[in-house]
Amino acid sequence: MRTADHVLAMRIQEGAAGYGIYVMLLELLRDSETRSLVNNPRNLAFAINEPDHELVRRVIEDYGLFEIAPDGAFRSPWLQQQLEEYDAKKAAAAEAGRRGAAKRYGKTTCDDKAPDSNPIGTLYPPPSVPHSNIIQYNENNSIKLSKSKLLGMSWGDMTGQDLFNLARQSSTEIDDITRQWLHGTQKDLDATRGRGLHNLEGLLEFCDYFHLQNEMLVWLIKYTNYFEVGTRQTRQVMTLQKKCQDEKFMPKYPAEYILVKLLQP
Repeated sequence: MRTADHVLAMRIQEGAAGYGIYVMLLELLRDSETRSLVNNPRNLAFAINEPDHELVRRVIEDYGLFEIAPDGAFRSPWLQQQLEEYDAKKAAAAEAGRRGAAKRYGKTTCDDKAPDSNPIGTLYPPPSVPHSNIIQYNENNSIKLSKSKLLGMSWGDMTGQDLFNLARQSSTEIDDITRQWLHGTQKDLDATRGRGLHNLEGLLEFCDYFHLQNEMLVWLIKYTNYFEVGTRQTRQVMTLQKKCQDEKFMPKYPAEYILVKLLQP
């Protein structure tokens, strides 16, 4: 992304600091239900811990990176296109999963469901195929979900069911594009917030150790504020990895194990 024409002009003028602000604004837009934000540079600068609100204003207004509506809201056409492509791929994968489940388990797991009204709900879609750890078969060959500790928990605006769905993701492990993005983000954090204050390389090592997937990486970034050094959440994650390494223990379902350990009272 950093070499794209629509970003390069801004980077030439504003450097890594401008690029870091651009990425963080994209993150805020991604997390917004409407995928738009009010163009208030002071408030946005405060939200991303950036002291120079004039730099935030320039990134938003001076380089054509965003569309600004008459009501003052702004959005990113580039991000919108990326998310639409992402949603389409997830929908195709979910449909393939439903067809596979229908062949393997019959109609008990393939009832059609109403589409999700949440425009960003596809970030953590429910698993398409029943997981061997959460199903039981009775004499009638029907399927019953067993209990999970996650169903009784919550985090931020995520319900227990959201956390359960996140833990049951069945996508591939962290891909090369995401790894490159992490490396670039680490450099930007070092440049904008100070070297050594965040350790995304350590978070990537944690995810690789437990064979976690992209969705869990996204959650851990939010949970630890980009693996901010010295915070309680980051210490929790590091302690959990060390404990498993010392005991030579690898959980059968790492994502659920990690979520429960980090969120339990």
